[in-house]
Formats: sequence, structure tokens, C-alpha cells
Amino acid sequence: MQKENREYPDLKLSVQEVKLDCGLKLVLIPRPNFNEKQVMISTNFGSTVSSIQTANSQIDYPFGVAHFLEHKIFEMGDGKDALEDFTALGAEANAFTTYQQTVYYFSTVNDIDKGVKQLITLVREWHMTQESVDEERPIIQNEILMYEDDSDYQMNRALLANLYPHTPLSEDIAGNNQTIEQISLANLTSAHDYFYQLNHLTMVAVGNFDVDRVVNEVDNFVKEDATRAEVSVLPLQMGSVVKSCRFSMDVMQPKLGLGFRVVDDLEGVSFSYYKLGLRLFLSMLLGWTSETYQNWYDKGLIDYSFDFQLEVTSQFKFVTITFDTDQPIAMTGKVKKLFKNFANNTDFSEEHLTLLKKEMYGDFIESLDSIDQLANQVTLALADGRDYLETGELIRHISLADVQKIADHFVSNMEATTVTIFPK
Repeated sequence: MQKENREYPDLKLSVQEVKLDCGLKLVLIPRPNFNEKQVMISTNFGSTVSSIQTANSQIDYPFGVAHFLEHKIFEMGDGKDALEDFTALGAEANAFTTYQQTVYYFSTVNDIDKGVKQLITLVREWHMTQESVDEERPIIQNEILMYEDDSDYQMNRALLANLYPHTPLSEDIAGNNQTIEQISLANLTSAHDYFYQLNHLTMVAVGNFDVDRVVNEVDNFVKEDATRAEVSVLPLQMGSVVKSCRFSMDVMQPKLGLGFRVVDDLEGVSFSYYKLGLRLFLSMLLGWTSETYQNWYDKGLIDYSFDFQLEVTSQFKFVTITFDTDQPIAMTGKVKKLFKNFANNTDFSEEHLTLLKKEMYGDFIESLDSIDQLANQVTLALADGRDYLETGELIRHISLADVQKIADHFVSNMEATTVTIFPK
């Protein structure tokens, strides 16, 4: 057993990180002044994992395997739903799949000992049959169909399909109707065998509990895997960006989406720092505190629908900007020109950066007082080996020169696409 204690004096937090001999990693964050506790177990098997390399061969998975597996993990050997057992413990349990992870969790105000054991049992035991796989297909297909008429959903899907064609990012995290039909029991068994081994799992616990007791309880409960198969995820195969597309839906006015991807990394800059710098750059130019935003809003060029999102990981970096507008062609040119000339923009200033950093730091501190948000953010950061609790220090130390360096890299290397949805 390996233990590491990390102190964050400015945050008045301590973290006990433990690597058990069985391979399971524990990240324990005691919050003694809170009644609620939340426990999460994650594996780095998300929707973008479509090909893996084992010691003997390459294995390819249909899109949607991670999400399908998430659904079926809750199936118990006696046909019961595992959620019932958590409810009996006075806990609420659920799961979700992201691009990079699948996460299972429960929250409770009671002791977590039994819940922790139940969560470990949930992800480790395997009860799936061909019959249950066939029964699940239409359920997931109907889940996907629920969003077919959602124009915002279709916009974001089209943007990613243009930026990352023929990759898992081009489809819903759940896959599509065709790939759901292709998913086999063998696919699901293989994914579970490789990615639900103890050495691929991390448990994060946040709340009022005794750290040593949790470590000892888990260590005594888990049984070491007989074998630890080595597996590596093959990178996404990046094709050429589709420059534009347009289609019609039942919308009141045109919707415009702009997507930008960057393939190369910025040498010497961590993913955490790059993501922070990119978010600040976008907020300075396009956030509600910017003169540009207010000017466009006052002129009726944008409305409350205006939004931007970004993702920065070891495998992909992209930004999407979406909004309703009657002038999609003109606004496309305005946004691209704004990016190209950002260094000369009055919004790109020390004063504006200081204001945004204060706002961002306040949001970070506020997240520490939410048990579920803290557990969630710490877990999600694990996908790329990041430490969420370092966020505050990164915000405090990032400078305008740092943001400009990151923005220069993004603007110089970005590949763009546009998606327009017109009223029928």
C-alpha cells in the first residue's frame, strides 16, 4: 500500500491518496463540517475509446459501448436493479458516461462503509447475458431518439461531426441506432474485462468520514485480480475538418454554430493551464462582461442564446460557439475577425483579466462547499491526471502574457467549421 498526503492550506483541505496493493486507487477528501458524503468510482473508459491495443491484438469497439456498459452494470444476477440496494442503505446512486470516463456514484448522509462495498461490488461483478443485451438495445435507441428534434443538440452534434468526422466524437456519447445494433455481448465483456480491473479504477470520496477506517475497510474487502492485462487506448484518427454544413429544422430563426479545433499541444503548457487560459481568452472577448458582447447584443446581432463551450484533453481540444442570429454569414466573419485581431481588442486587458479571474476564483471556492460538485470535479480531472484542487493557484498566477501565449497558439493553429440551421 502506498500513501500520499497532500495539504492545501489556503483551502483548508487535505487529501489522502492511497494506492492499494490490489491496484485500486483511493482519493479521500474529508469534509468534517458536512453531513452529506459522496463516493465515486471512475474508469477511463469513455465514449471516445473505440480502439485498444492489448498484448496480443487490436480490439475495435462500436461507438456507444461505454454508455451501453454503464446501463448494464446496474443489472444484478437475480434480475434486480442495483439501485434498490443503494436505496435500502439510505443512498441515492447513479452513473454517467463522458468522452473520457464512466463514473458510478452514490450520495448519503449515513455512514459510507456499506455503500462503498456495494459500489465496488457493482462495478466489479458481471451478470450480463445475451438476452439482457438484446433487451437493452431499444431502450438506448429510444434514449437517443429523444433528442432528434432538439435543435441545440443537433447543432452541437453537427459541429463535432464536422470537426472530428468518422470518430466517436462525431456521434452521441450513446452512439447511434446502427452502432447500438452492432454492440455484442463479447464487446461489453471485453470492455469490462480490461477497463474494470482494479488497477483501472479510482474511488473518490468526499464528506464527513474517518479516512483510515475507509482505507482499511476497502483494503480488507477487495480481492486482487488474478491477472492484470496490459491495455492502451489508441488515439483518435484525425481526418480533415468539414468546413461547413447547413440543414433545416423547426426553429423560429436561423441558428449559427462555429467550431474550432487544435490538434497540436503547446510545449511546456499543461492541459489544465491551457484550458484555463483558453477559457479566460474566450470570456475576455465574448463573455457578458465584454464590450463586444454588449455591442452585439444592443444591435440585436445576438441574444440570450449566445454561448461558448470548450474541451481540452490529451486527445482533443475544441471550442464551439452557438447562437441564434438573422445574419449567420456576417456573424461568422465577425467572430473570426475578432479572434484574429484579439491582441488589439480593448477587452483584452489587464483590468478585464483581473475582473474575470476574481469571478472565476470565486466560483472555484464556491465549488468546494458543494460535496457533489467537489467530488464530480475531482473525478473528472483524473481523466488526464489533473488535480482539480490546484485550480485556485492556477487562476491566481496566470498572467495576461500567459493568456496571450495560449490564445496565439489557439488562433494560429485552429481549424474552423460552421453549421447553420435554417427554419423550415
